[in-house]
Amino acid sequence: TMIARCQLVSVHATGSSFIAMITYMQLAMQCQSIIMACEEPSNIRKFYNDKVAKLGSAPSERTFHRWYEHGCKFILLAAGGSFYLLVIIAGLEIRWKVASMRFSVLRQVGSMLRQPGIGDKADLITQRIIPTIAWIRSQMPISLQRIFPSSFLTSVGAGDALDCTDLVLTDRVFDIFRQENFTLPARDMGAWAICKSDVAEQTLVISGKGVTSHLHSLTRCPSGVKHFSVTVFQTSFDRSHCNNVRSPAKNDRKENAIWTESERMKAAAGEAVSDLDDLCNKLGELYPEGYRSHGGYVRISMHILKGHMLDLRNSDGSLMAFICPSLPETIRLGLTSSLLGCFESKNQDAGSTFEKLAEKTLLRPFQCLHFSLWNRYSTVGDNAPTHIHPYDMVRADVSRTNHMQCSPYPSRDILEHQELYTNILTTFGELFEWIEMVMKEFLPEEYEVLVELGQNLPGGEHSPVAPFLSLVLNLNVTTEGH
Repeated sequence: TMIARCQLVSVHATGSSFIAMITYMQLAMQCQSIIMACEEPSNIRKFYNDKVAKLGSAPSERTFHRWYEHGCKFILLAAGGSFYLLVIIAGLEIRWKVASMRFSVLRQVGSMLRQPGIGDKADLITQRIIPTIAWIRSQMPISLQRIFPSSFLTSVGAGDALDCTDLVLTDRVFDIFRQENFTLPARDMGAWAICKSDVAEQTLVISGKGVTSHLHSLTRCPSGVKHFSVTVFQTSFDRSHCNNVRSPAKNDRKENAIWTESERMKAAAGEAVSDLDDLCNKLGELYPEGYRSHGGYVRISMHILKGHMLDLRNSDGSLMAFICPSLPETIRLGLTSSLLGCFESKNQDAGSTFEKLAEKTLLRPFQCLHFSLWNRYSTVGDNAPTHIHPYDMVRADVSRTNHMQCSPYPSRDILEHQELYTNILTTFGELFEWIEMVMKEFLPEEYEVLVELGQNLPGGEHSPVAPFLSLVLNLNVTTEGH
């Protein structure tokens, strides 16, 4: 009957979701095992370039990083609420919702699950979540055979099979997985006492072979970047010259406004170049002594590039500017409408948030949202004791210790405008990936410098706007000289 078929589909969907989470965990652990075995320092980005990118059906780098990040998140949750928490996530069909949550949030969840403490949230964990996990544990004893690398298992005294009913053993396995952050606090075995009882012999055995074969259905080929010719001009601009290391803008706000308007008029009246040869000649005259000695500007019209790229270099070979007019039409045509669509929401609470943002924009026309992953104003741990978990320590010279700023963390705008941020990432994901591939191919040295800052984020997190760590959204922007 139709009812029976729907029930069957639901069971298969739950099972597929559960296997997918195990697959991502297996991928993350295998990658880290190989990285740790390397003689030279390595990381997940180098692993992709050296091992994965050379495969015939290799996924794109962003797709691979997303899989690795998902694996890190599910390992963190399993470390906090036991492996059986993943069973609950699969049964509730919230895998994608959980995977989209920020690592910092999931880390708080993991810490609370291990040490519930007291209060309403603690009661929810000790009276509802832990008993549910204990019941699933008793009804579904699980053994993972050859799922995770032997280097992780043997280091904690486990064999090829991992008994998921043994919380002490699974905690040791998941704790040695490096999350580029503090390990979770030790589990409060008093709160988890109900999960210490013996269970029957494992009735559900999941082997590595079955999970590994599932990975092939997830791969896809990257779209790549269409090749264009690049014109490179070496200018005589000396960026270390004393006239170039200070800003020409004025410090006084009124004087700066006047200076800005004056420069705008000069730029509008600047001499337009007719072709690339003319541009080369004018650039040669623009910096006779290594700096711009006169107030004139040169205007570069996009039509002279004929769809190709322009790379301008300083006298020392460093990057001055890179102009790329080759954005695919499929992305270019919908930019404005897509951005406007990001501010629409079916969620009533989020809709009111967008309305408040619009009201603020009307009161102060220039609004700037910083969607950033940063490590500013950090809580440092110099000379802190090593035998106490960082979350159990407080600073004596302040009224409040901010433990969330001990490692890179999301900016306030990400937290306050979560749905807007998610809408932008979803809508412009193809654009961000295209920008990264262009930089990686045509500006490899600059790309390596930028990506170095974001390749070891907590929980294997990958910046959605890589190689950058920040996405800045300016509304009604018009700036003075700065």
